[in-house]
Amino acid sequence: MKKLKKSYVIVNNKSYGYALKGMKIYFEGRRPKGLSRDGRINFGKHILEIIKRKFDRFQWIITETTDFITLERNIYRVRTSQKTLARINSELFDRTKDIKTDIISNLFSTIYPTHFSEIKNPIYVPGTIAIILGQNILPRISSEDRDALNKFLPDFISSESLSSVNLLKAKSQIKTLKELAADLEKSIEATYTESYWQKYIKKNILIIQQGYISAIEKMNIGIGTVKFPDFSIVTHDGYLDILEIKKANTLLIKEDAGRGNFYWETEVSKALIQVENYIENVSKHADAVRSYILDHYKINLKVLRPRGIIIAGNTKKFTTQKEKDDFRLLCHSLKNITFVTYDELLSRLKNYIEVLEKYSAKKNQN
Repeated sequence: MKKLKKSYVIVNNKSYGYALKGMKIYFEGRRPKGLSRDGRINFGKHILEIIKRKFDRFQWIITETTDFITLERNIYRVRTSQKTLARINSELFDRTKDIKTDIISNLFSTIYPTHFSEIKNPIYVPGTIAIILGQNILPRISSEDRDALNKFLPDFISSESLSSVNLLKAKSQIKTLKELAADLEKSIEATYTESYWQKYIKKNILIIQQGYISAIEKMNIGIGTVKFPDFSIVTHDGYLDILEIKKANTLLIKEDAGRGNFYWETEVSKALIQVENYIENVSKHADAVRSYILDHYKINLKVLRPRGIIIAGNTKKFTTQKEKDDFRLLCHSLKNITFVTYDELLSRLKNYIEVLEKYSAKKNQN
């Protein structure tokens, strides 16, 4: 394969500020039309700032068609395609248009009250909720925010879920879910093998965990010796999650007797490394993964950097608060992986059943 020639421009446009001045923006092939010789390009400043916050040493490279990140000689090469940059610009245009329309409509209602009315429900900008949601907003939520969320979430979750529930009728589905919850609770206390749990989760994950639309079995993609995950799932909005399934009685953490802190058990550490490797391989070969899933499952998904999910263990086995606290800290320290225990999985399922029961009762009253 012929290696693409890399060229670059040096950032000296004033809009980038002092901190980014002198940095290089690389490109493969011909210089992109939107990239000026002084480094100016739409979203260039924001992209460089985001990458700089993530990596100490990096190169941002604009490519013609590919999006992926590699680590070469201790330097992260962040490749972003011109197609992706075009999508960013398009989304900005759509959001800006809606916001401007909202501002003008409300202003006109003040200036020309006879002809224009104030918009009672401002235009919602798609993606806003995804951007603002996160643990860092919890301390800032006001009492009005909490009231609004408490009113909104139950109906939203129920209405989203009942799109599939309606096929079997709500009461029938609730009965099925209760039977599954009882079986899961009983199974967690048993000492089943890892292969049992892998089959169990693969069979029931679309029911237990809402928000997934399809399960992807082992991807047999012929790319040398590259290993891909045995089991992945597609989210409702078309992204890929990678699952690593361990036993319910897997030991999660062990104590460092000398320091009194807990750290990951060997089995869990191996699982974390394995999932990281899967994430890296899927990200690096995103086009091949996308084509494979489209050909075999007829799903046109977005293969960006997948999220890794490890299902293992049972926090009910913790006997001290120190174990619970350290496990929580260890989970929060993971960057690309979410850790889900079986008791948490059961709790989610029970909460989902409770929401469906309330929604079903509310519908019957109406």
